[in-house]
Order: sequence, then structure tokens, then C-alpha cells
Amino acid sequence: MNVVFLIPLRTRDSPSSSGNVCTPSSVNAAAMDLSLVLVSFVFFFGLCGICRGSEEENCTDYKLQFERVFSVPGDVAMLRSTLVSSDVFDFKTVPYNITWYNSVSGQEISSQTGHILVHEETLWILNVTMNDSGDYVTILRTPSHCYREASRLVVDERPTGECGRPRKAYQQLTKGVTDNLNCPLKNEMNKLNSYNISSSIKWYRGCDPIEDGTGSYEYWGTRLKITSVDLQHKGTYTCTLTFTLGGIKGSVSETISAEVKGDYSLVPQVHEPSNDVIKAQSGYNFSKRCLVFVPGVGKPIVDIYWLDKDGFFETNTSHRVHMLEQRLLPQDGSSKGAWLETWLIFSELKEEDFNINYTCHAYSDRGFPERYFSLQPADSNITVVTGA
Repeated sequence: MNVVFLIPLRTRDSPSSSGNVCTPSSVNAAAMDLSLVLVSFVFFFGLCGICRGSEEENCTDYKLQFERVFSVPGDVAMLRSTLVSSDVFDFKTVPYNITWYNSVSGQEISSQTGHILVHEETLWILNVTMNDSGDYVTILRTPSHCYREASRLVVDERPTGECGRPRKAYQQLTKGVTDNLNCPLKNEMNKLNSYNISSSIKWYRGCDPIEDGTGSYEYWGTRLKITSVDLQHKGTYTCTLTFTLGGIKGSVSETISAEVKGDYSLVPQVHEPSNDVIKAQSGYNFSKRCLVFVPGVGKPIVDIYWLDKDGFFETNTSHRVHMLEQRLLPQDGSSKGAWLETWLIFSELKEEDFNINYTCHAYSDRGFPERYFSLQPADSNITVVTGA
């Protein structure tokens, strides 16, 4: 039994100079209680086999996370380590454990009823105070290595006489269409779902609650759907996630400053080509237009390209087959939208150009419609059935 006492006590030493903590919870208790020593012995060979003393432990340091967590007094704050990742180690096959530490005191952080809940790579502060601002360190240990990372929590005072959070996310709404605002609390909701903990979202405009399905508003998962956006929809919106965690009912909120832009573009419509077969004479020049209509107001942000099975055509006119730069056609004012066109040019048709689909793609943030044509020799008697 003397070997059992010596191994865990000799190999688990005081914190290293780098701040990596790896100490037994109580040396005296281990010496006094044989059962505790046996537990330490098993744990040592399981997940903490790397703790070899302050001189030997050397954690790979991933420094401070770029993203900050912002909160206000009274809210819940969730800090999450990103070390459990295939980019760091093979977490699906390699055993590991995670410990959270206070970066100032170096003390291990454990769950405290009503205030702190530690769950593996996630640290929940259930009732944030101004004193909770600061950096929190996670050390992830495997049987052969350890990794270190810091997360920063910034706690701001609640704004006096103002609803919502002092720090705001900025999102744009498009005038004249149905658009939506995205609540930036998806990570918190996904983590709660992984615990099988139910939660609910409530939206506010300024200080006023928005009821689901009233007026132009509709709750849509983590988004707020707004029908027929107008300039009056500009303003601040707050989404609040409410849940019960660690026996405490809490909430976390994010505020969005929404701007309404007057210019907008809907899904482009490709009018030419029309998925047809065109017969042409080898040895002659040939050209085909791509004509696209973009419903909306203002100049559309749409890119039009011709391509075949080998990829995109260039606009270099020295090439035998090339496309022209797209251009915006003059508007007649009869419809809300813009017409765009570009041409595919063959300075001389060759045999290799036939029996190939040439496709015009219109690229936009609303969609990627396309239509094509194919070339057949003028003397061909082949009958081809094409799509509409």
C-alpha cells in the first residue's frame, strides 16, 4: 500500500509558474483516508496522467479568445471554451477533462448554487454582477497533453432610462419586402437544447413587447419576421431568452439596432436563353445574349456569367470564345426592376463548340437562377427534347 500513497502525492505538485493548476483537492485528506487515496490513484491514471509537476507540465496556450461575452447585471452569461474541437485534438476518441480557473486568483471555479454552474466546456454565471467582469481560464487535459485558453466577460452598467442592452448588434431590413431580424442568442439556445432544457424567446421593440402574429410581426424560430418592411420599422429591437438552469430562472438578452434600406433586389429572372437548341454553321461567327430582369428598387447587386462544362468564360476579347462585360439596360419606368445583359461571343464556330450546353448564371444574395442553350450543326437532323 505504500506505493499507492507515494505515486499520487509525489506526482501531483503545486501550480507551475505558467499558472497551470494541477493539485489534489486535499493532501491531508488523502493521507488520512485510504479510500480517497485510491480514488486519486484511479483518476490519476485516467484523465490526469499528464500532471507531472510544475517543471514538466507545459500547456499549449491558445491565448485569449477573440470574441468577447457581453452582459449586464442581473442577466445570465454563458462562457464557452473552444478547446473541444478536432482542430485542437481528437476529442471523439481521446479522454479529457476540463477545469475552469479565475485568471486573477488562479483558483479553480466550481459550481455555486444560485450563481455559478460549470458544465464541461461551458461556464454559466447565473446572476451577473459588475464584479464578474474579467478573464476566465480553461485548461483541458488529456492523458498526454494539456491545452489552455482564456475567455473574457465584459459587464456593462444597464443604461439609465433606456430599454435594451448598451451594446447593440446592427442589422439591415429591406424596404418593400418581407425580411427578418436574427436574434444573436442561437449559441445559448443550442446549448440549452443539448441539456434538454426548454427555453422561450420574447421580442421587444424599444420597451414595448411584440406579440407573436400581431401586426406585421411573426416569431420564426430565433428570428423576427417582418412583413412589408417600411421606414417605420427602423429602431431598436431586443430578443430575450428565458429559461431555468441550476434551479434558477434566468434570462439573457441582445439588442439590435435595425436600419431600413430603400434599395432592394429580389430573385433575378433569367429571360434569355430559354433552354433551347440553336443550329449554327461551323466556320461562322455566333453570339447569344443573356437577359436578366431583377425586380426591386435601385441598382441591383447581381453578377451574370456564361459558362460551359469547363467553367466560366473570360471577358478577354482576344479569346475566340469570350463574354462581354454585363451592362445595365435603360429603364422604361413600366416596372419596378432593372434589366441586365451580357453576350457570349464566338468569333468563329468550330466542331468542338457543338453539342455543349452554354449556361447563363445570375448570382445574387437572393438566389442563383440559370438557363442554357445548346449548339447543333446547321445540317444536323438530330431531334433534341429540351426543358422549358
